[in-house]
Amino acid sequence: MLRSKFSWLSLLSVGLFGLTLLAPHSSTANLSPERTTLPLPPEPDSLSNAKKPADITRFSQEEWQEHTVKIPQNGSLGGALASVNIPASVTYQIGQLKNSDLLTNLRAGDTLTIWVDKHANLQKILYPKSKTLRYELQKQGDDYRIETIEEQVDTRLEVATGVITNSFYLDGQNAGLSAKTIMNLADIYAWDIDFIREFREGDTFKVIYEAKYLNNEYIGDGDIIAAQVTTYNRQETHNAFLLKDGDETIGYFNEEGKNLKKAFLRNPVDYVRITSKFKPMRFHPVLQKWRAHRGVDYAGPIGTPIHVTGNGKIVFRGWGNGYGNYIKVQHAGKYMTVYGHMSRFGKFKQGDHVRQGDVIGYIGKTGLATGPHLHYEFRINGVHQDPLKMAFPAAKPVDKKYQTAFKKQTTLMLSQLNRFSPELQMARFE
Repeated sequence: MLRSKFSWLSLLSVGLFGLTLLAPHSSTANLSPERTTLPLPPEPDSLSNAKKPADITRFSQEEWQEHTVKIPQNGSLGGALASVNIPASVTYQIGQLKNSDLLTNLRAGDTLTIWVDKHANLQKILYPKSKTLRYELQKQGDDYRIETIEEQVDTRLEVATGVITNSFYLDGQNAGLSAKTIMNLADIYAWDIDFIREFREGDTFKVIYEAKYLNNEYIGDGDIIAAQVTTYNRQETHNAFLLKDGDETIGYFNEEGKNLKKAFLRNPVDYVRITSKFKPMRFHPVLQKWRAHRGVDYAGPIGTPIHVTGNGKIVFRGWGNGYGNYIKVQHAGKYMTVYGHMSRFGKFKQGDHVRQGDVIGYIGKTGLATGPHLHYEFRINGVHQDPLKMAFPAAKPVDKKYQTAFKKQTTLMLSQLNRFSPELQMARFE
């Protein structure tokens, strides 16, 4: 069929450019018409020797001057163009374009490549936003147009597995996981696994995740598709599977469709050690007497970010004699969390609503503290609870409309996870 198509195109070309004519005849009833083919007239010298439009464009671009401009602190597009003698009127003209913010929202350190013609008129701007995304401004007549150009990225599914011998972070790196994916994995399990306390030597992890490649060069990771983590000497297995609706991430769920996200984070800080647990009576190192310790102390470097463990409202932010700089957050009526000994507060003020994971302050040693740490309390109806032993309520399970597709995906991903041994470091789906 393809050959036939090209044959018809050939015939059409002959009809158009061979200029076949039918010669008139006095009697045409019984005679076949005579055909006379007239050749096309030769191309005039004035046209054959002239530059064709493509050549004109090429030669004109060869005369352009190229400038590379790095945006300084508090710099702007207008400043960048002014540095190559382009007037402010051109900056104003660009600013009137509907998508002008693609070029005007610049940050310190961004680099622009600017081309001007021999008359110092702006012809083109190239703004590489990332390895895969760039913005281009082109002159078209008396106007300009900004285009968004995205490079084609190859997404591959890869598997990394490992055994805990040191720490989750180091063992994750040794298994080939990027820092981003290690942190994402910790976030997925933040409601179920205490990465500080629950891992034992010999516990395992398996991760199926997206790896991004541009021209066969690795450029970073995408989503975690599925994961499996064992804790308490491999006695407990925790599975996680991604559910998406198009480009929208619904969440991570286990094989039963239960949401891994809970109402509260297990820990308010990342990768620090617990120095004091919830105890009815504890000898206070500053007061030198026995008293109840109604929270958990997390030791860490001064300045370590503190995350609010659930959605809520800051009902107090200020100074307390024992707590030092501290914050109280009210959650869903009966729940309250308290964060003490901060070196400084975050951007949120008293009365502000905060979302789970927001940074509300930083570890310090203000108040009655012998060293830098966070004192964290969890209260229900005003009664102190042990946050390490709380069974937090889960978020909504997989919606009914997704259950069939999710079950198929889960079965496939679980079989893939079971294929790989934790001692196998890395694999790639071909």
